[in-house]
Amino acid sequence: MPFILRLVRSRKSALSTIIASNLFILLIPLAMGLFLYAKVEQSLERSTTKSNAAMLEQLKLSLDNKLSEVDTLMRQVVFDPKLDYMLRIPANSNDFDKYEFIQFMRDKMSKYHSMTSNFILDYYVYFASSDTIVKSDVVTDSRTFYSIYYAYKHMSYEGWRQLMDKEHNMSYLPVASLSSGADQAPKDVVTYIQTLPIHSQSQNLGNFTVLIDVDQVKQLFAQLESASHSSVYIIDNAGNTIMSNSEAPFPSDLLGRIQGSTGPFDYRLGSVDQVVSVTSSQKAGWKYVSIMPNDVFMQQVNQIQSWSIGLFILCLICGLVAVSIGAYRTYKPLQKTVNAIMRGKEMIKRPSSNEYEFIRQTMEGSIHEEKNLRMALTQQIPFIRANYLTRLLNGRMDVDISIENGESLQFMNLTFISDCFAVLIVKIEDGYALVEEDEQQWAHARFIISNIGTDLIAANHKGFSVELDRDRIALLINVTANREKFAESDIREIADSLFRIITQRFQIGMTIAVGGIHTGPKAIRDSYPEALAALEYRLILGKHTTIHFQDILEVKQHYYYPLEVEIQLINFVRGGDAENVEKLLDKIYSMNFDSSHITPELGRCLFFNVTSTLLKIINSTNTNQDEVLGAGFDPIKEVFSYPTAQGMYTKTKEFYETLTRSFNLERSDHSVQRLQEIVCMVHDNLDDSSLGVAQIAERIQMTPQYLSTFFKKHQGQNLLDYITHKRIEQAKQLMENKELTIVQIAKKIGYNNDVVFIRAFKKLEGVTPGKYRETMLLEIIGADK
Repeated sequence: MPFILRLVRSRKSALSTIIASNLFILLIPLAMGLFLYAKVEQSLERSTTKSNAAMLEQLKLSLDNKLSEVDTLMRQVVFDPKLDYMLRIPANSNDFDKYEFIQFMRDKMSKYHSMTSNFILDYYVYFASSDTIVKSDVVTDSRTFYSIYYAYKHMSYEGWRQLMDKEHNMSYLPVASLSSGADQAPKDVVTYIQTLPIHSQSQNLGNFTVLIDVDQVKQLFAQLESASHSSVYIIDNAGNTIMSNSEAPFPSDLLGRIQGSTGPFDYRLGSVDQVVSVTSSQKAGWKYVSIMPNDVFMQQVNQIQSWSIGLFILCLICGLVAVSIGAYRTYKPLQKTVNAIMRGKEMIKRPSSNEYEFIRQTMEGSIHEEKNLRMALTQQIPFIRANYLTRLLNGRMDVDISIENGESLQFMNLTFISDCFAVLIVKIEDGYALVEEDEQQWAHARFIISNIGTDLIAANHKGFSVELDRDRIALLINVTANREKFAESDIREIADSLFRIITQRFQIGMTIAVGGIHTGPKAIRDSYPEALAALEYRLILGKHTTIHFQDILEVKQHYYYPLEVEIQLINFVRGGDAENVEKLLDKIYSMNFDSSHITPELGRCLFFNVTSTLLKIINSTNTNQDEVLGAGFDPIKEVFSYPTAQGMYTKTKEFYETLTRSFNLERSDHSVQRLQEIVCMVHDNLDDSSLGVAQIAERIQMTPQYLSTFFKKHQGQNLLDYITHKRIEQAKQLMENKELTIVQIAKKIGYNNDVVFIRAFKKLEGVTPGKYRETMLLEIIGADK
């Protein structure tokens, strides 16, 4: 539209004519569409009204047909010849008269019962004079009948008797809940009552009652309810609601409006617009009322309206776009060229004359700018290509090998030979001359792996390399179309050759993970996650290996560490049984990592649980963790600092051995034995200059912290101080030999430096070794005299 306004200002008369003509053509189909929509809306509204009225009429006919069955049953019972006599039998009648009720039940009532359908739940005759109830299988008094068989849920016996004693002429009572025994759920029924005798109802000697099953009636409602989602009410002549499929009561203000109404009318219930349909039944004098939400009644109309409005807006937008395009194409080509240039170069003013010269100057400047742009683009091609391949790997776009896409990728020297791909990820683990802070060495390593990898792939396929991180490189293998059946073996050979060349010739340690071979637009995004998943198996298989995703498909989704094994491990540790602890840990590791596949996630979970068992033992035995494992020590952090399962296992076993031996040493007999072992080791190795806490701890398989704590606890002296005292005592003995110099004595007791020996000797004895030796020799000479 801004373009049209601009053109109107520049060429007002011509452009106004073009726009007016196009808009007139656009208005013709829009007007026809509006007219057609109005006709369709009227037709759908009439169709909906007829459909709803037809379903309501069908409900009336179906229910009237069912009520004919009640009428037939009533006539068969009330016109029985014996009924008039039985109505007058008093309560204190003889046995012969009482037998009449039994005979009536057996010969009449039970016979009629076999002729009724499921619509009639049950029926009975009430004889007021004798207070007797007769149904198809029972003869009893009214109180017994009401309490045992059919008692209204919200009505007492006295209320029911008053109902029975009233005069009823083919009366239908509203839906009520009826209990048919303590062990049966209440049942909703519509009660039909006819006062007897029928030829003289004023006497009111009894009545005939039929119980209509409401569930059977609601089945007739189902079609109307499912089709229109409406609330259906059955209203009698007195305005009472016989039954309904809605829990809401019938609106009282509607009673007057449904009298004499023949067609649907609008009604507002609460804040919702409704459509009310009414039909009358001459059979029972009922009115069938359907109250349907207006949005349901007009659903199709509203849907057509929404579609029509959307289509109108779409046509209007498309028409305006077409008008703009038509005006643009009709206008002069020269003006279009100038406008295109102006949109690209906003700093240039619109020429007032000689537009050809303006176009020539602009083209010369554009050619010069294009040369500079191509030079800059050539320098950026490697980065653009790497970014494009990275987006393919991360699934932000799909592979497109169409001719059009191939032409668009040629500027960065990137073409695909098929839609079959596999992804290979190389992780640099370590290597000769690779220093953590030396980025140049890492760049050289990535360069070597990328070039050798792409050269190996190029033998049979096409390859591309992408640097993912400082220590990760992705090799994208584009499989040749005629070698797809050999692709798997080719890729395995490429991975093995790359691993062998890089590790042996360049001494760079690495792990290679290979994804599966996939075909189609999503081939790369499918293979890359598989390669990442294979790389995760470094935890299981260790570093410096080649892992193929196809080899790890058969994995188990559980690990072996049952509760009984955990309890057994806890008992071995607390019992100080280091040998069985080691065997049990070896078994757990072998069952999970040697004999079957396990996912890295489950592997980490296993080590977390095993380490948690270690903490359980420490907490349950009140063991001082600082003394056993060292101050501020975190076992879980230490275990999970290793990237492989073997490293985690070795560290975990070291913790368990230390803890087990601490329990072993806590027992008195073992403590004395271990203390003697430490003392003997000190005495036997005083001449060893490397003798210290670390060396002794390694030999007896203790942590240095725990060894120091244990020795001080049982010997009452620091271990280093004890070693120093023993060395000084041995030095005193050696000083008796006059031929040995101080330097020689220092080396014999484990001091490489005589200065250190002199300092230690003076600290303990208060004098230097030379002074002490002179004093000792004088004492020896004096003793000899």
